[in-house]
Amino acid sequence: METSISELVERLGSDEDAVRKMAVFKLQGSIGDPSFADNFIAEGGLTRLRYLTLHASGNTLAYSLTSFARLLEVDKGWDLVDQDMVER
Repeated sequence: METSISELVERLGSDEDAVRKMAVFKLQGSIGDPSFADNFIAEGGLTRLRYLTLHASGNTLAYSLTSFARLLEVDKGWDLVDQDMVER
């Protein structure tokens, strides 16, 4: 069964690293679709993805950066790119 966008966004904010890691891993495969990206942003996922990008480490950071890069490729999320994001 496929994870809904709202479930994915909820899991990105989980207290458990393993849950966040799996959510952002799944996200990188779908976020390049513009309609998915729009729904992801509407569900509040962009702020959670940005938080992970700035604070995660290891594979979670790698998956977060990949997801954010794919989001930017469909011209979404640019308003949250700042110096902190660039330095990551």
